[in-house]
Amino acid sequence: MDMSGMSGMGGMDMSSAGMFTPTDKHIAHVFWYLVVAVVGLLVVRRVIDKLRVLVFKRQSQQTPNTIPSRPNNTLAQSYDTLITICRELSYPQPWTFTGRFSRYFTPPSLGKCLFLLGYWMVILTMLWSNTILTPSSSNYAYKWEIVGFRAAWVSVTQLPLIYVLSGKFNLIGILTGISYERLNWLHRWVARTIFLTVIVHWSFFFREWDIAHFVTLEMEWMPMVKYGFGAWATIGWMVITGFGFFRNLSYELWFLQHLAAALVLLWLVHVHVPSYAAYNVWFAIGVVIFDRALRTLRTVYLNLLPMFKRRATTGQSKKSIVGYTADVKALSPDYLHVTIRDVKFSWKPGQHVYLSIPRAGLFEAHPFTIANVPKTVTGNDGEDKIELYIRVHSGFTRRLHGRCQSLQGPSSFLSFISGPRGQPPSIDRHESLILMATGNGASFTVPLFLQALSTGHHLRQIRFVWIMRQSDQLGWFKDQLLSAWREAQKRDVAISICIFITKDVTDLASSTSRNTLLEDSQVQSTSEKTMGVGTDVTSPVLDLGAEKGKDEAVVQRSLRSSSSSASVDERDLQISYGRPNLDALVRPVVKSAWGETGIFACGGNQFMGSVRNYVARLSDERAVHKGTGAQGIYLFCETYGW
Repeated sequence: MDMSGMSGMGGMDMSSAGMFTPTDKHIAHVFWYLVVAVVGLLVVRRVIDKLRVLVFKRQSQQTPNTIPSRPNNTLAQSYDTLITICRELSYPQPWTFTGRFSRYFTPPSLGKCLFLLGYWMVILTMLWSNTILTPSSSNYAYKWEIVGFRAAWVSVTQLPLIYVLSGKFNLIGILTGISYERLNWLHRWVARTIFLTVIVHWSFFFREWDIAHFVTLEMEWMPMVKYGFGAWATIGWMVITGFGFFRNLSYELWFLQHLAAALVLLWLVHVHVPSYAAYNVWFAIGVVIFDRALRTLRTVYLNLLPMFKRRATTGQSKKSIVGYTADVKALSPDYLHVTIRDVKFSWKPGQHVYLSIPRAGLFEAHPFTIANVPKTVTGNDGEDKIELYIRVHSGFTRRLHGRCQSLQGPSSFLSFISGPRGQPPSIDRHESLILMATGNGASFTVPLFLQALSTGHHLRQIRFVWIMRQSDQLGWFKDQLLSAWREAQKRDVAISICIFITKDVTDLASSTSRNTLLEDSQVQSTSEKTMGVGTDVTSPVLDLGAEKGKDEAVVQRSLRSSSSSASVDERDLQISYGRPNLDALVRPVVKSAWGETGIFACGGNQFMGSVRNYVARLSDERAVHKGTGAQGIYLFCETYGW
C-alpha cells in the first residue's frame, strides 16, 4: 500500500483518498445546500405571514369588520390547508414520561420526530450512496476506506451546525424568527447524530487496520489518529452529559464543563482533519466568535446604559453605577419575586432576560421570563421595571432565597442583565385567544394577555386559564388581571378568567378573602352584560376529590361574597378547585371564533403533552381550513426547562 500521503483524516490519508475526496466534498456541499433550502423555506413562510398581517391591517382600516386570518381566495385557502396539515402532524406528543428519571427520556413531539427522520434519511443517503462496493468493482480493495472517508466527511460537515444551533445569536434564528431556545433540541440531536457517524468513520478504518495487523503501527506512525479518538470521546462525553438529568444536577458545573468540552472538541478536530477539510472547523470557530462578540457587546451596553442615562439627565456621574438594582422578596419557600427598577430598554411580552446577581453566584447568569409589559405597551408614564417570578431550585435560586431569609425581608442587590432574548409569538393574526399556564408559567401568558388587550384591536374574545397548586399565587398578578378585565369592558371584548387551584382545599375561604382577584371597589358592574365565551366556567373541573360538594359550595360562597363587594360578573371570572377539562375550556372558544384561534400555553411536559394532543385532535375533528368553514387553530407551547 502506498504510504506516501499519510497526513490526514482517519489517520490514513493515503493516495486512495484522492479517489474519494471530490465526491465526498460534493456531498458535503449538498448537505449545506439542503440546510440553506430548509432555512429559506422557513424564511419564505415568515415573509408570507408578515405580509398577510400587513394586508389585514390595511383592510381593517378600510373595512373595520374584516376578520383576520380567514382565507378569501383559493390561493390563501390552499396555503392555510397545507399549514394546517403540517400543524396537525407536528402538534401531537405520543409519549410523556413522568417518573423521576424516565421524564428525561420523553421523546420529542411528533413534528420534531418527523423532522429528525427526514434529517437522518439525508445523513444515511450521504453516508451510504455509492460506498457499498461489490467484488466486481475496480475499487473493491478500498471497500473499507471508502466508507471510512465518507463517514469522516459526513461527520465533519455537520460540526458547524451544532455550533450554529447552540448560539444565542445564530443566523438560523435571526432569519427564520425562531428563538434560540426552540432550536436547542435540534442542537442536541445533531450532536448525537455526529457521535454515531464518527463511530462508522473510525470502525471501518480500524477494521482495515486489524485485517492487515496494522493497528499498533498506525497508532505509532499517525498521531492524528489519537486526536481523532480524543475528539470522538469528547463529543461522546458531551452527548451523555447533555441529557436533562445531568444538566439538572448542577447546571452551573454542567455549563462550565460543556463550554470547555466544546472548545477542546474544535482543537482536537482541527488537529485531526487534513487542511482541505479544516474549513469546517474555522466555520464553527467563526460562529462561536460571532455569537460571543454580539452577546458580550449587548450585555456590556445594557449594563452601562443606566450610567449613560443618568449622566444625560442629571449631568452627574458620582452616583452612577454599572448594572441595575434588583429588589428581591421571598414569597414562599418555593418562590421569589424580583423587581429590577429603572430599566432603560424595552422588551416584547413573552421574552426573557438572563439575570446575574454576584452576591448569589459570581459569574452566574440564569434565564427568567419577564412577567410584566413595558410602558410602550401600556402607555403608562414613569420608569420601566422588570418583574420576575422565580421558582426556587438548587444552586443560584436557592442561594438567593437564603440571602433574603437571612436579611428577614425584601433585599436589594446589584444585578446585571443580558437580553432581552427570545422570539415571542405574534398575536396580530388571531381574533380569538386562549392563554393557559400552570404555576409561574403565568409569567409568560399574563404579558401576552395585557398586550392583546392593549394592541389587538381585532380581538373578539379571550379566555385566560391559570392552574396553580396554592391559592397564595393568586396575589401575583391580581392588579394585572383586573387591569386586563377593565380594559376588556371598555373595548367590548368577550373575556373570561378561569383560575384552577389543585391544592389548599381546606383554606379556600380564607385565602380567597386575602388574595381574591375580585377585591377592587373601582371595578364597574357588568351584571347585565352578556359575554360570548362559553357559559358555566365551573364545568371544566374534572376531579375535585372526595370533598367535591363541600369545595364547590365554598367556591360559590367566596365568589358571591367577592362579587357582591366588587360588582363583578361571575361569568367573567371564576375560581375553582381541581384540574381543568381542556375540552370544556377550549372548544367553546374555537366554535364561536370567526377567524383563527391562537392558543398559547406554558407549563411542564405533562401539561404541554395534553394540550398538544387535544389541539391536534380538535383541529382534525373540525377539519379546519379544509373546506368545512371551520377556522384555523394555532398552538404555541412554552415548556419549562426548554
